[in-house]
Amino acid sequence: MIEVVRSEEEYRALSDAALDRELERAKAGLTPSVSSKAAARFLGVHVDTLGQWRRRTPPLGPAFQKGAGDNGGGANQHVRYRFVDLEEWQSARTGRTVKERRLVDELDRVKQRARELEMELELQSLRDRVARMTKKAGRVLALQTAEECLHTAHHWVVAGGHILGHVLTVSKDALDGALEAGDVLEATLEEVLGMPWVNSDERDVFAQQMDQTLGDLVGRLAQERAAQRSRDLEARLPPAEGITRAVF
Repeated sequence: MIEVVRSEEEYRALSDAALDRELERAKAGLTPSVSSKAAARFLGVHVDTLGQWRRRTPPLGPAFQKGAGDNGGGANQHVRYRFVDLEEWQSARTGRTVKERRLVDELDRVKQRARELEMELELQSLRDRVARMTKKAGRVLALQTAEECLHTAHHWVVAGGHILGHVLTVSKDALDGALEAGDVLEATLEEVLGMPWVNSDERDVFAQQMDQTLGDLVGRLAQERAAQRSRDLEARLPPAEGITRAVF
């Protein structure tokens, strides 16, 4: 038989007291955010109600932050609420009629949708920019001249602080993620080859093109040097008509 050392009522009282202490620390400015359970107690709603609000599209209720961790502890375990957001949200509804609170909620939904639309427009703008780059790029990926390798700035996708590839060569999912996160770097091929890449295979494709382009340049310079020496030698020779032949 399992021995019980406290009643359900005692446990709830201890739990409520712990939540009250958490709220007091946040109110005193000792911690910036509180747990979902503490937020629910502050607002006077059930913690599951907060979860339902968060799952709405767009979300309802005060702004929240998702923390790290697995889902084993339930939907509320790794969600935090800034105390200032809780106070602001509650203050906007205190003393209002049911209709006024409903209108405030509707206003919050409209504001949230407006923010989402702004993000969507910004993302579409970046996609259009890449599309224009693709159209104007021409030989951008051929990288056939030293100018294109050493001086022309290209756009590169960054993943986890490492170069993933050119915006015109990576997968659509990788590009969409980079555009949304702002992880697109503008740099020359020479510059990115001096940075860390996600792996050698991705880097080697561009490094080999760089080597080939510079090798071709060195070859052309060598040919031009030889041609110039030939011209210099011809310039030092006397004119052909001034040469007399000896009679034997």
